Amino acid sequence: MTGYSTAAAAITMTVLAASSSGSTSAFVAPSVLHLTRGGGIKTTSSSLFLAMNKRNKFNKQQELAAKMEEAKRLRELAENGGAAASTGNNDVTGNDATSSKEQLSDKEIKLRNDRQRFADMLENSMTSTSGDLGDGYYLTVEQENENADAVFRGITRLYEGDPAPSSPFAELLNMENGEPLGQGGMKRLVPWEGSRSASSSDFMIVVTDPRPKSAELRTAIKRLAGGLSNDLLEKCVVINTDTPSENRRFVKKNFAEDSGAEKMTVLTDEKMDWMREYTALGEKRFSITMFILKEGRCEKIAREVEAELITETVKNAIRAMLR
Repeated sequence: MTGYSTAAAAITMTVLAASSSGSTSAFVAPSVLHLTRGGGIKTTSSSLFLAMNKRNKFNKQQELAAKMEEAKRLRELAENGGAAASTGNNDVTGNDATSSKEQLSDKEIKLRNDRQRFADMLENSMTSTSGDLGDGYYLTVEQENENADAVFRGITRLYEGDPAPSSPFAELLNMENGEPLGQGGMKRLVPWEGSRSASSSDFMIVVTDPRPKSAELRTAIKRLAGGLSNDLLEKCVVINTDTPSENRRFVKKNFAEDSGAEKMTVLTDEKMDWMREYTALGEKRFSITMFILKEGRCEKIAREVEAELITETVKNAIRAMLR
């Protein structure tokens, strides 16, 4: 028994060392070798795979925590610098004091929101194993990491839970007549602004891409038309920079009258004002962005969405919102 235990331990330690050194492929579950009582060797993978998965989650949480701590340190340095500059002026009026308190309150609110986003990301890292859309997630691992980096770097853009402004919808151009929606059209489109076709608590799906004649967006529209139910298509708004006449030609050429695509609303953001207001232009490059908007809030946001995955992204985001 002593020889058997020693041999088993030696083989197990060898495999663990190989996996920790990075020689094991990230796409293949590593194996553990066990000696059988008859002296043979059998291979299992589940135990070590689960252990490595837990280790990866822990490492991800440590990385997020380190980024949060660094962001906090930089913010405190900036705030202390501002405080040091203000101590040189001893003549502070009551209005100045009130303004200072209001500014501090705004910073506290921002810090609270940052902490909440950080807590949400930690929770996601605990409950998510792969970010696979097939498992019901609406963000991939890459999208989660990009969002985390944006939070900690203080990127100014809309995040989930932020207000969803209604007024930018009024300037979008109708595909049918090329005219702006105006206030009346905006109120008919946006549920929480008094839409007659939906209750105020209903949600809307917005898919947008700033690239002209975007092949990816056109593929995404086809995927949505073929993959969403009619009731979801009626909630779907596509916003691009193509002219209304170009959008009409695309829809007429690619969709039959009963295809379901006619249930979607296609609008033109000629000057990209809506995209700019909704921070859908991207920090590095143009891409597809998906929003789920409800009761004046951005409930779910997915950036840099691949056209082939748009249907799963939308469905999973809606499920996550309704849970």
